[in-house]
Amino acid sequence: MKKIYLCAFLFVFCMLNTAYSQSRQLFNADWKFALHEQEGAEAPDFNDKNWSIVNVPHDASIKGEFDKKNSTSGNGYLPFQQGWYRKSFMLSEQDKGKKVFINFEGVYRDSKVWINGELLGRNLNGYLGFEYDLTPYVQVGQENVIVVHYDNRKKRTSRWYTGEGIYRDVWLRIENPVYVANHGTYVTTPFVSKEKAKVTLETEIINEAGKDGEITLETQIYNPSGVVVASKTSVVYLQFFKTHKFHQEFQISNPELWDTETPNLYYAKTKIHFNGEIQGDYNTRFGIRDIEFVPDRGLLLNGNKVFAQGGNFHHDLGCLGAVALKEGYRYRLQQLKDMGSNSIRLSHNPHARVLLELCDEMGILVISESYDKWTSQYYGGEVAFRDVWKTDMERFIKRDRNHPSIYLWSVGNEVSKQRKMFDKKFETEADGAYQGADVLKELVAYVHELDPSRKVTAALFPGRKDDNLEWNNWDNHDEFMKTLPPAMAFNMDVVSWNYTGNFFDIDHEKYPQMLFIASETATNLDFGNRKISMLEFDKSYVVGHYYWAASSYLGESVWPNKSWERSFYGMDEQMTPIGHIYQALYSEDPKLKLLVKEPDTLKYKAWENHYDNKRWSWYPMLNHWNFSADDLLEIQTITNCDEVELLLNGKSLGSKTLAQGEEPVLYWDVNHKEGELIAIGKRNNKIVVRDTLVTASKPALIKLSPNKTELNADGADLVYIQVSLRDKAGHIVPENQLIQFSVNGPASIAGVANSDVFSDESWQGNSRSTTNGTCLVVLRTTTDVGTIELSAKTNGLKSAKLVLDVTKKKSI
Repeated sequence: MKKIYLCAFLFVFCMLNTAYSQSRQLFNADWKFALHEQEGAEAPDFNDKNWSIVNVPHDASIKGEFDKKNSTSGNGYLPFQQGWYRKSFMLSEQDKGKKVFINFEGVYRDSKVWINGELLGRNLNGYLGFEYDLTPYVQVGQENVIVVHYDNRKKRTSRWYTGEGIYRDVWLRIENPVYVANHGTYVTTPFVSKEKAKVTLETEIINEAGKDGEITLETQIYNPSGVVVASKTSVVYLQFFKTHKFHQEFQISNPELWDTETPNLYYAKTKIHFNGEIQGDYNTRFGIRDIEFVPDRGLLLNGNKVFAQGGNFHHDLGCLGAVALKEGYRYRLQQLKDMGSNSIRLSHNPHARVLLELCDEMGILVISESYDKWTSQYYGGEVAFRDVWKTDMERFIKRDRNHPSIYLWSVGNEVSKQRKMFDKKFETEADGAYQGADVLKELVAYVHELDPSRKVTAALFPGRKDDNLEWNNWDNHDEFMKTLPPAMAFNMDVVSWNYTGNFFDIDHEKYPQMLFIASETATNLDFGNRKISMLEFDKSYVVGHYYWAASSYLGESVWPNKSWERSFYGMDEQMTPIGHIYQALYSEDPKLKLLVKEPDTLKYKAWENHYDNKRWSWYPMLNHWNFSADDLLEIQTITNCDEVELLLNGKSLGSKTLAQGEEPVLYWDVNHKEGELIAIGKRNNKIVVRDTLVTASKPALIKLSPNKTELNADGADLVYIQVSLRDKAGHIVPENQLIQFSVNGPASIAGVANSDVFSDESWQGNSRSTTNGTCLVVLRTTTDVGTIELSAKTNGLKSAKLVLDVTKKKSI
């Protein structure tokens, strides 16, 4: 029995993260790289000996200097550049006669690819992956040279930081002449119950053997434990046609369902034979789950009401840049799960495959979105949106439609046509006449063709019919609340609306068929009569709520800020006051956080003046008790408890109760006394949670706190290390000091950050200043095994050292 269980475990382990041919291999290591123009670099014999060596995913912009004049706020004031990558490889004799493909999951932007001097093609949209057939040009037993050029010099191709270069995984795929097409399987679960489930599998086979023949498709379904629970064999004699799509149906008894608590994953293992000879295997991972939308109940997952709650996700990883590293996504997703989130909205473009795989594994519901504005922006203004969206949507949907985590497709965000605008380079005023409803109908219908199993939405700009906007109607707000929805709202399956949750109850009553998602939301601080977004509607019928944003991201900033940090987690990866507020709203567990409002007048004014529109913000808050004697301080306790008592040095300052339906914050005015401030949270008159602030003495040491101590030598593993100044008692000392880092061993510094939103320090480097006593350093492994030693030092303190082990784990 032990041997059986071991085999099952090894099978599941090997199948993790795979939904592709078993003949593919990661092609990420040891690329030569150079910035700027390199004349003749596409030639195989070009001299690249002085180029740097990088492992992809790689972001060539994140290391650049901030430049207010020559960059843009959208790009976080980082550079727009062009660059080159080159890589040599050999094919063995056993690869003779086979098909050879290279698959790029993302190159930003405007990429051209050559193999042995032959141009393979050009790809403008940096968010969509692409594949080229190398077969006619590669040579067996000789060196082959693949060359990639990207050009990201056109500004404003997105409204946020894009990164640049080969920023996602690259794969080399070597197939026998009869093989499964790229993203050629499609799994659906049209019937699901506790007793049984129906699973359908479509498999598109391509025959490039140059002759007719018999194709046999053997498929086995493995349950989450690696045990075969169903199998089927299909046979066709293929003539006249190059492709054939197999359709197979399976009955699964007592299925282990995928949901947010138990994200069970199945695998379809497909073997292909041609005229009796094995051609290859193809594995497809999927989940058995039932998604239903009901107007009076919202989202039902396997028949159970689920309120999808979380935040919006941009594609970068903060100080790491746009590199699509699985462990960076894992770190951030776990943070969100820990605070009570069960869902994310991916804005506003196709995201990395590894992110979706993690959402499958971790039980996180996903709204996956293809576009921002429906303009030519993603194509550098070179191609009209109407000419490419069908091709884009096919690539987008087919790549990701087997992910059980995706419960809804989104085909746009705050599109210009909703506001009667149009792309002046390719369109006329007539193209905005239907305010986006005409284009939306086409998009929704086409997505339904590609994936009939899911519903489709598009996130609406926060306006009503004919672009009537709330912020223009504060003086007649009661009348404004009687206005009609825009035309697009009636032409999608589920209505996603940005910042308009105060209309949901009204529209739900008037249009009983409508389904609602608060696709972007805010604290609404100082924004008219609006409440914190989660408190503006009845959750019983609403599908979900997504805050802007889940994690801080680069760009969409105003100098000297380089990022959008008004999120659940800041650039230092620590929970912000906004995160604490929404955790209090999301979580059933007792929540209490004790914070002090910034008392420094100059610092407070800097914050106040910087954010003209504070609706996404919360007040600048401090997490320490180091102030001058008798300073009058505003204390906030963020809580979901019934009652909070405050004590200063053991003396009660009284209790306050939380009103139902109001913001989860209680306010106090306290004169500072050195010592200990304690907040005690109560439910039903019983103490259930407490939080404490203690006056710290002078710094005595540097503390390095990693999120893990064992790493993988795969060139892409990460460790997040929180750095803090501590006194002798272990309390964080809220001082700002420059910390110098040095690394020995198989890793490099991937990024540094702190919570100072106005900092001019680079995201990349060997130093970072603490802000209120803390900062962050992130390390990335190489492909070597060994021991990493990180040292951190600052003036007046003994250096701190951290030792981490790097081993070679099984590569997936």
